[in-house]
Amino acid sequence: MAFKAGNLSFAQESSEQARSNHHLPDFPTPEDIKSCFPSLFGASSFLGKTYFGPWVEFTLEYPDEIWEKEQDDEEIASYYYITFFGARHKEPVFVAEVSMMDEFMELVDYSLLLDKFEVSAIRSGVLVYSAAKEHEREKQIKGLNEKALQKYEENSLEEARDYIDSAIRISGPGSAYLFNNRGLICWKMGRIEQAKQDFLASIGLDRENADPYFNIGLIYLDEAEYRKALLYLRSAVELNPSDSQFLTELGHLYLEMDREKDAMSLFQKAYEADPDDAQVDFHLGYYFLYKKRRPVEALKHYKCGLKKEPNDQFALADMAVAYWVKGAKKKTEEVQKHLKSMPSLAPYTVSRLVYLNMEMGAYEQALDYYRLAMDEKDPFEPEWLHYNAALVYAKTGRDKMALDVLGLAVGVGGHAVMEKAMTEHALSRFKQNDDFKKLVRSAKRKHG
Repeated sequence: MAFKAGNLSFAQESSEQARSNHHLPDFPTPEDIKSCFPSLFGASSFLGKTYFGPWVEFTLEYPDEIWEKEQDDEEIASYYYITFFGARHKEPVFVAEVSMMDEFMELVDYSLLLDKFEVSAIRSGVLVYSAAKEHEREKQIKGLNEKALQKYEENSLEEARDYIDSAIRISGPGSAYLFNNRGLICWKMGRIEQAKQDFLASIGLDRENADPYFNIGLIYLDEAEYRKALLYLRSAVELNPSDSQFLTELGHLYLEMDREKDAMSLFQKAYEADPDDAQVDFHLGYYFLYKKRRPVEALKHYKCGLKKEPNDQFALADMAVAYWVKGAKKKTEEVQKHLKSMPSLAPYTVSRLVYLNMEMGAYEQALDYYRLAMDEKDPFEPEWLHYNAALVYAKTGRDKMALDVLGLAVGVGGHAVMEKAMTEHALSRFKQNDDFKKLVRSAKRKHG
């Protein structure tokens, strides 16, 4: 990267010390400058050295190259900042010579080079920065990042990780967006702790980018670490208060924390920011269905959201549940038929279909969806998938299978699963069974 021209002081040209430190050729005559830049300076009457003072600041801020020259004094570093006006790094060239000591930069001299040998002499030290090479490097990094995101969308996560790792190696520690993107890839791979580290690294490199705050906030929301989630999601909203997705997820968090008033305020802001964002409606539908047990109100929000995003599987699956809770079996079957017509089903959708078919008495279909869910690398809430399958086996007289699968559910979900099983009518006949008692003791040990 180019050095910044902060703390710049101009050396006095009249000082003997400054003169002795100069290494640049003399400034060209006005006639030579006019002949070299006929269209730029043809009518200019004064072309002395001081006329080019503004060129110094530009060259220090936007150099094409920076060359370090040999220096006897190890405490002082000297550099040539170069801007090319000729094609393909040829003369004319403007050069500013600076010295740097303890992060303090001093302008030593500057000149306009019209001779190719003078240019070659200036460019004979150590190249520490090249705008052309930097551009090529950034182009390569961008290409690797784009390939990583493409593989991410294709769910080819190992390849995506390889591409983004290569991009980070080339870019060094300064590209915050790359760490954020690697965090997304690791998150999707199930490498949650690595994802958190990458999002934190991204935040450390760029505290003004809201995306990594939002992403790590969602992870903590998924983990029910609400205080940590609140810290990061609030930060995301503070940095970008008009992003409807940020507002909606913070509102979702407030619902989980039973702060309904705060949530509704954020949902209203999200709607005002983007009336076409269906996620506000879907979150409200989820809230009224599962938190408030008010399926009629939930259905109102799901219908509103599905007008904007008619194929959102999460909303469709939950709307089917809402219809079932409301007692509208025919409507439930209609929504389920629509879901079946989709080319692929998300793990969340499959989980809901296991529950629905178990509730509706379509037991073999429920088990088909259960097996489909278990074929997934990362099934949604496996403890409740096992639990609902255990209910199906119990209701169809397959007691051993019921207890075996209930054991899988307890192994994943522990006390919460066993507590629900103790109140479930279909499982009540197992309470005196030795295997059932073992599961109760196992759940208690895990809970304790």
